[in-house]
Amino acid sequence: MAKRRRQRVTGLIPLLGRGLSGLFRWMWTHPAPFLVMGMAVAAVWGLCAAAPHADVFRVSQISLPSNVSLKVPESVIGTNLWRVNLRTLSDELSRQQPALKAIRITRRMPNTILVEAVPRIPLAQVRIDRWYPVDAEGFVLPEGSAEGVHGLIRIMGADHAGVSLRPGKPDTHDQLGVALRVVEALRRAPASISQHVSALNVADPQQIRLLLDGETEVRCGSEAELGAHLERLRATLKVLSKQQLPVRYIDVRFQEPVIGPRT
Repeated sequence: MAKRRRQRVTGLIPLLGRGLSGLFRWMWTHPAPFLVMGMAVAAVWGLCAAAPHADVFRVSQISLPSNVSLKVPESVIGTNLWRVNLRTLSDELSRQQPALKAIRITRRMPNTILVEAVPRIPLAQVRIDRWYPVDAEGFVLPEGSAEGVHGLIRIMGADHAGVSLRPGKPDTHDQLGVALRVVEALRRAPASISQHVSALNVADPQQIRLLLDGETEVRCGSEAELGAHLERLRATLKVLSKQQLPVRYIDVRFQEPVIGPRT
């Protein structure tokens, strides 16, 4: 067995040599595909070498989004399309509008720069001097209002422990991070819950509080227990919907939820 294995190994080099020899003979007798491939590579290389110097590729148009105020440096006009540093330009425009999630810039042949603005999507809203939308990354959008945005969950207690939120800045401290994760979980919850939560209090992350339709308080535990507590809440709401009972609070921290009737 060992002798047979050695014979196989020592035969690999001659076998490889015969294969390469056959390949070269085939290439010699059938040169057309390789000539065409070589000509194509040479043509592409020539175009790439000439593109940075061709007048047809000088930037003459810049397409900007209509709903965002952005100003592209004048020096970009007249620059060869392939010499424009897209990352540098994107960074410069992002500094003009920090509330945007991203600025995407692409080249459009033969002489146009296309600028696209990617907005931040509000997930909830927080109270500072007024109500400000906040996205999933904790970025507080600068457009605040006294009444807030209808349909966005109001986060309360996110400035607990002396941490101050600021519009136009990202914030990832504990309370706001917990609140945003809870909001994401609520969005995945059944409609009987997700469509009725109007506010969320995370002043104590170990005792999360929800507000249903602006009037019924739901007392939950920590974020880690939220899944089980929401399931208890779903079952409880299903029972209450058949009884037409006015409820002041529902405490789902217990295996058998405690219900406080409205007097």
